[in-house]
Amino acid sequence: MKEIRLDKKYIGFTLLCILITGFAQASLANEPFPFVKKIHVKGNTLLDPYSLAEHFDLGNGLNMNPFIMDLAASELRAVYRFNGHPAVNAYSTLKVNKGAMTLKVDEKNEYRFGAARAKIAINNLVWDFNMNLTEQQQKDTIQKLVKGYKKIKLNEEVVASYLVEKQRARIEEIESQKRAAMREKVATAVKDFKEIRFAREQEQARKIAEMRERAQASASKKIFEVEETPPEDEELPSEEFFEEN
Repeated sequence: MKEIRLDKKYIGFTLLCILITGFAQASLANEPFPFVKKIHVKGNTLLDPYSLAEHFDLGNGLNMNPFIMDLAASELRAVYRFNGHPAVNAYSTLKVNKGAMTLKVDEKNEYRFGAARAKIAINNLVWDFNMNLTEQQQKDTIQKLVKGYKKIKLNEEVVASYLVEKQRARIEEIESQKRAAMREKVATAVKDFKEIRFAREQEQARKIAEMRERAQASASKKIFEVEETPPEDEELPSEEFFEEN
């Protein structure tokens, strides 16, 4: 655990700026803010926690507002950068519990591409091969390793960007193919529907024409039968009729 290397004047001046700015912001606000006596740092594994607690000592406490919270988180990031860990991120929580505010630390990138990873690598090297390195040699090695890690990070970002772009292009291509297939499917369905409707209309027209032809043929046949039927003979008077007269 690394002890924080900060000059007392620097600490006092920084915290004084935070407190003055915070009080100025609080005085301009109408809403009441929670009173904070302590600041806890959660997730820290690289710096001495007692030094951090001393660094963020609030004395008798103060009324905390979001502006002071952001300033405290920024101050914590500055402490990490000052101690050789620029990849560490810190942010404040919006809740105050029992007079204590928590600053959360994210050291993931520092252990992937920063001095923390380099320090672990050097310790493993010294332990495995029983090597004796001076403090200056360790510092130089850490700097070289961090430079290499930064190149690895840059390569990963470039590859990730390329893969994302390639994946996006592939997704767009797949979506384009899906849209084209859907358009073709819709066009085929519309064409089939039109053909079926046309066939039905043709069949209906054919049936109507046949019915009309049958009706006309039936009517013509009846007319022809009427014309060909001979008139019935009139009944002639009998001989008895003439005898009576």
